[in-house]
Amino acid sequence: MGPIFGPEVHAVSKYDITKIRNIGIVAHIDAGKTTVSERILFYTGKEHRIGEVHEGSATMDFLQDEQERGITIQSAATSCTWRDITINLIDTPGHVDFTAEVERSLRVLDGAVGVFCAVAGVQPQSMTVWRQANKYNVPRLAFINKMDRTGADFFKAIKSMKDKLGANPVPVIVPMGAEKDFEGIIDLCKMQAIRYDEESQGMRFVLEEIPDKYKDLAREWREKLEEKVAESSDHLTEKFLNGEQITFDDLVRGIREATCASKITPVFCGTALRNKGVQRLLDGVRAFLPSPVDKPIVTATNPRTDEVYELANDPAKPPCALVFKTVADKHGDLTFLRVYQGTIQPGMQLINARTGKVERIAHLYLMHANSRQAIEEAKAGQICAAVGIRSSFTGDTVCLKESPMQLPAPTFPPTVISMAIETKNSDDKEKLGEILARFMREDPTFKYSVDSETGQLIIYGMGELHLEILTTRITRDFGVPANVGRPRVAYRQTIQKPSGRIDLKYAKQSGGRGQFAQVRIEMEPNPGKGFEFSNEITGGAIPKEYISPIEAGCRQAAESGCGSGYPVIDTKVRLVDGKYHDVDSSEMAFQIAGSMAFQDAAKAAGLQMLEPIMSVVVYVPAEFLSPIIGDLNKRRATIGELNTSKEPNEVHASTPLAELFGYTTVLRSLSQGRASCEMEPFEYQPVPGNIKIDQK
Repeated sequence: MGPIFGPEVHAVSKYDITKIRNIGIVAHIDAGKTTVSERILFYTGKEHRIGEVHEGSATMDFLQDEQERGITIQSAATSCTWRDITINLIDTPGHVDFTAEVERSLRVLDGAVGVFCAVAGVQPQSMTVWRQANKYNVPRLAFINKMDRTGADFFKAIKSMKDKLGANPVPVIVPMGAEKDFEGIIDLCKMQAIRYDEESQGMRFVLEEIPDKYKDLAREWREKLEEKVAESSDHLTEKFLNGEQITFDDLVRGIREATCASKITPVFCGTALRNKGVQRLLDGVRAFLPSPVDKPIVTATNPRTDEVYELANDPAKPPCALVFKTVADKHGDLTFLRVYQGTIQPGMQLINARTGKVERIAHLYLMHANSRQAIEEAKAGQICAAVGIRSSFTGDTVCLKESPMQLPAPTFPPTVISMAIETKNSDDKEKLGEILARFMREDPTFKYSVDSETGQLIIYGMGELHLEILTTRITRDFGVPANVGRPRVAYRQTIQKPSGRIDLKYAKQSGGRGQFAQVRIEMEPNPGKGFEFSNEITGGAIPKEYISPIEAGCRQAAESGCGSGYPVIDTKVRLVDGKYHDVDSSEMAFQIAGSMAFQDAAKAAGLQMLEPIMSVVVYVPAEFLSPIIGDLNKRRATIGELNTSKEPNEVHASTPLAELFGYTTVLRSLSQGRASCEMEPFEYQPVPGNIKIDQK
């Protein structure tokens, strides 16, 4: 990892894609992600003072709600240099309500740093972000933070990574001591000890021989490091088995290869708040995480022909970039792009591959939290923000009209909570609609609609905090006083059995040309796979141009819940036959027929109400354990793991979301303010017959 560990800061003047690291900082809430990010900005020379989360002065937490609450709400991007590399860094939220920010960031990143608390180890949201990183095959480093805290245990945190994440953590750094006795760190690659000077905010440090009391520990973990790395390299396996010396260069090369292949997770440690260990983590980012060219080849599809292209990390090829975030800004909406091929410049005309609409790039910027630096171009492998893109949103691909290419979009979990909202002043209704449309452009997990029965405006989100922050922005930032209703559960429906064959004829004659469509469908349960439509017609009983309208009608009926307002999920519809009329048939007639047939099939298959179940972890002192378990049982909770071997005790449960509104307040009351909880969406389950749903 090189002999220089201080901040040799300089601009990277020449574009070199091998010197780019696109990374994210991911973790559970309060593990110290933003604190680590702030130290990275300081040590790379991007900032000349360290911002602190607890003071509300963190550069990366620039929203008012973030500063007031001390949590990250939206991902923030920046670019900095460390020695000879450019680091494009995204600091992501740790709260489950904002998991979409992590999802769309990991979709475009080449590597990530997972931050874990040395006291708590792997926590529930750590597991969620780890699964997201696995989904997009993102290589990771781990940083065990807060080594100075009471109860810190580096090796226990390592074990929790193995047990809870199924990871293969391999320490390249081990700590010297822990808690108040945390002295510094040992670099297992160089077999050196490092002590940091707190008065210089960690800028000064001493490299020394490993103290005698830590030599056995260092030798033990150096051998384990060599063994783990050798398992991933035939060359090193031979050396290891023959007892030959594995050199520093051998080790670094082997760690990098195994990390880029996601076979191991190199582990670092320190305390970001006390400015210890972050520079060595930066060296790890440089040495072990992949550049864009180290990643597997990215493919895109021609939306017109379905032809698959392999994209090249070549700035001279036709440009292709993925939109992964949109932020409404008073100077014009900012659209964040990851460029996968070619070069994008201001003034360039691109198209949205999904819609075919033309987009003109007005300006390009490198972002630093909420500030920006204008740039003349963005090349393959780079991340930038553009102004001028008006109709492309998260998941869309922009490219040349002559070379249409569509990249796979990130996917997001369904919303689980909703509430009614209305303006206090009728004159503000139109403005509220504009604000909600803006939120929907920015946030793929936020939706709104008008209830067809009550006329109420309903907003949907990922949790109480998610909707609370959005409604606060409506009132405070946009000056629109609004009333909000009680949070409501986003129930779903599914079918219980196959419907059998459903024959639906739609015929309407009112003078002149009529409307005629006849469809025959079969519906069956499709657990966990959402809505699927299969065209199984043979012999041209229905012309091809009417198949898509039939599918659209079925989807429309599913989304409307067959008129109930509760969407029907996990169904497969098979179109098996039908009839048409040369004169009276139309796309509209077949769409209506598809919708009506779906409703009849759903009734025949037996609709069943489903409710969202949350995975809940409660951290509770032992003396309050009994009343809190009793309260969970009243909330229809299924108690899973109960960990009483450490303080505070941990209660793992799955609980219907409908029973959890206001739970944190009750929890504090039952524990004199000493218990806390975390929750995330888990699954949908049938609503018990004795439970009344009174939301409609």
